Amino acid sequence: MPGFQHILVSIDVEDPTNTEREIVRVRELAIASGAKITLINVRTPRSSRYNTYLPKSFDADEQAWHESELEKWVVKIGPTTRPVMTKVRVGSVSGEILAEAHAGEFDLIVVGSHPPSLASRLLGSNAEKIVREAQVSVLVAR
Repeated sequence: MPGFQHILVSIDVEDPTNTEREIVRVRELAIASGAKITLINVRTPRSSRYNTYLPKSFDADEQAWHESELEKWVVKIGPTTRPVMTKVRVGSVSGEILAEAHAGEFDLIVVGSHPPSLASRLLGSNAEKIVREAQVSVLVAR
């Protein structure tokens, strides 16, 4: 078993089935190697043209909702050897995960894989881009 020190886990709060598969694997890896875990969720940016139609608190409310959803996954991970950290970023999923991985001292990225859609077949999936561009090992949970 590799001795991972810090694992970055991409969490899609709108896809609990994929996330559940990731969590099971990450918990086992973290316990076996004593690694820290950081859960990351990436919010999709919204166009500024909608600002007039949304309440002023929309961004803060959206951020709080994503943070609370990540905390639910922290509870599902259960006790590990170190505290689980969370982070919510805004932007493209693959870009933000790669930026976070580059900024932190991670030695493993864990991402889920969705069944391929027509768009992902043409443009490539987030998981594929992360695997291709990451500077560290990537585990794709299926």
